[in-house]
Parts: sequence; C-alpha cells; structure tokens
Amino acid sequence: IPSIIGPKGATLKQVRDQTGVKIDIPRKDSLGANGHANGGSHEPSREATPLPNAGDEEEEPTVPVTITGAEPLAVEAQALLQAIIAAKTSRTTQRVKNIPAHILPFILPRRAKFLEAAEGADVTLSLNRHDDGGEIVVNGDRDAVGRVIESIKSAVEYFTGNVTSLKMTLPKRQHRLLMGKGAEEVMTKSQCAVVVQKIEEPGDEVTVWGRAQDLANGVTAVMEKANSAYIHEFPLPGPIAVSRQLLTYMTRIGYPKTLSEENPGVQVYTPPQAIIDRSQVLNVDILGDKPAVDSAVRQLSQLVGKLFGATKDVSIDWL
Repeated sequence: IPSIIGPKGATLKQVRDQTGVKIDIPRKDSLGANGHANGGSHEPSREATPLPNAGDEEEEPTVPVTITGAEPLAVEAQALLQAIIAAKTSRTTQRVKNIPAHILPFILPRRAKFLEAAEGADVTLSLNRHDDGGEIVVNGDRDAVGRVIESIKSAVEYFTGNVTSLKMTLPKRQHRLLMGKGAEEVMTKSQCAVVVQKIEEPGDEVTVWGRAQDLANGVTAVMEKANSAYIHEFPLPGPIAVSRQLLTYMTRIGYPKTLSEENPGVQVYTPPQAIIDRSQVLNVDILGDKPAVDSAVRQLSQLVGKLFGATKDVSIDWL
C-alpha cells in the first residue's frame, strides 16, 4: 500500500491524473483481521496498512483496491499499479534463524558457495550474532534468495548431523587466544571449530567441534594456538576498592590501547564488567612475545606505582 500511494500520495495522484479514474483503498481501521474491508471504501490516507516485513515469508493479508472509471482507463490504471507492485515484490528478505554457535564457524567460510546459488542475481548476505549462535539474513531477487536460503539450510543440516565434539580444559587466560581471529585460524588449519566459555563465566572448559576424522587435528591446532603467545596476568594492587579505582582510571584514559601501541605486537585486556562487580582480585592480561610483554609489564608497573594512593571515589549529586 505505501508503494502504491507514494510519498505524500504522489504516486497515486500520478496514476489518477494519467488515467482519470477513481482509486479507493480501505483505511487501516476499516480492515478486518484477515485484511479484508469491514465495509465501505475510503480515500487513502497516509495511515494505510503497511506491507508486513517479508523476512519470514509469512502469509500476507490482502487489501482490496477498487478502480472506477471507463474500462480502457481502468485497465490502464490497473496495469500501472501492478507494475508498481511487481517492482516492490520482486525483492525479498529471508532468514535462516537459530544457527547454533558451534555450527556457525562451519557455515561462514561457505559464503562464496552460497552466493553461487544466486546464479548471478543481486543478493546480499549479512550475519546477526547472539549468545547462542546467530542468523543469516539474505536480501535480493526473490527467486535467487529462495535458492540461497535452501543452500544455507542444507549446509546447516549437513554439519549439524556430521560434527561431534571433544571437551578439554585450558587456563582461562589462554581462552582469549581462541576467540575471534584465533578461532578462524584453528578452523582454517584443522577444519574444526573451537568454542570457549565467556571470559566472565566460571570454568576453563573448551569445546572442539568437527568431523570425527578431523578432531585430532582440531585438538592439535587448539593447543598450538593456545600456546602461541606469552601471557602475563598483572594483578592490580588491592584492596578491591583501590583496584577498581585504578582500573577505572586506566580505562577512562584509554591506557590499554596506549600500552599496545607503544609495545607493538602486544594485546592488553581488562576484565569485563561482570568480573569487576563480583571479583576480589582484578587482573590485566597482557599477551604477545615475551620481550614485548615484559616491556609492557614494566610500563604498566610504573603507571600503577604513580597512581597507587593517588585515587579516590567522589560522590556527585547527579542533579
């Protein structure tokens, strides 16, 4: 309906002016639950029922549009409206939802393969991640989108039925090396996915997913990656109230980034808020080659030495 009406009614006015017919579209409040008019037609308003999101390919309600005028002109107006509708509905958006977190790493590298199913049509793919996995959104030519969606679903079904898991434990500080690019490197090297618990969650469990014949290589790749960098846990001096003050100050001035930039190859991680709120000891993790890490540790120690005893909390009335 919005496509037919156009901005401020401009499209509908153009069709009317060109053909001289009368076009009636029911108002939103005159439509029943099934989308049909409850009685009477009205001139269209800017509050006309919008087309529902085609993302889930649910059955769309239909809206009766009435064209009144001389038959040749009415037929011409109908053809113009149908052309507008065809242009609008030639594209669609569909989703493959609820892809498990351990299946996503097997699916994402197949992007090019999925696009092949579009057979050259205009199609875009995007990923929405969430804690338990994610969904892939496909937008573009309606027929091509359908083929791409089927290709993705087929891949998800295949890997869901053909991968198994092996659990192992590694120190929490090494989990950082198995996330993001680290996990991608493990997948490239072994065709296995590695899933770690969130940093703020207790436990040291790491899960390796893959086909049975690939799991041994997956475990080897995980161990190599987990030991690929020197990791130093720098404990902030306490009591905990002081540790939090120091961490807050360093975070506010962007010191982790400064420390990384001044020591190339070093990565600096501060604890997430969930750990800050409940922990009695706060650590700053510094990763990289040992000489560079040692240099960063010395630099951080100097800053903490200057700040220790020089910070305090100040209560401020928010008004």
